[in-house]
Amino acid sequence: MCILWAEDIPFLGCFLDKDGVRANPKMVCAIAQWLVPVSQEDLRKWLGLANYCANYAEMARPLTNLLKNDAVWPWTSEAQQAL
Repeated sequence: MCILWAEDIPFLGCFLDKDGVRANPKMVCAIAQWLVPVSQEDLRKWLGLANYCANYAEMARPLTNLLKNDAVWPWTSEAQQAL
């Protein structure tokens, strides 16, 4: 498919435009509506979905720390902010 003179171009679930790559708003909306994880299994599912976002690793650090073997599961305000 060839797209000419477009403001942005859909590509692999993102949009490419003159400023770079941005997330598909539909995908971001789906991530935002996901329920708050209540277990490590739920958190792994959410992180798999959110991996789609730019700067994912830095934003998700408080959440990925909850997946460590010795992690205690209190859901903190820091985790909520990262979610």
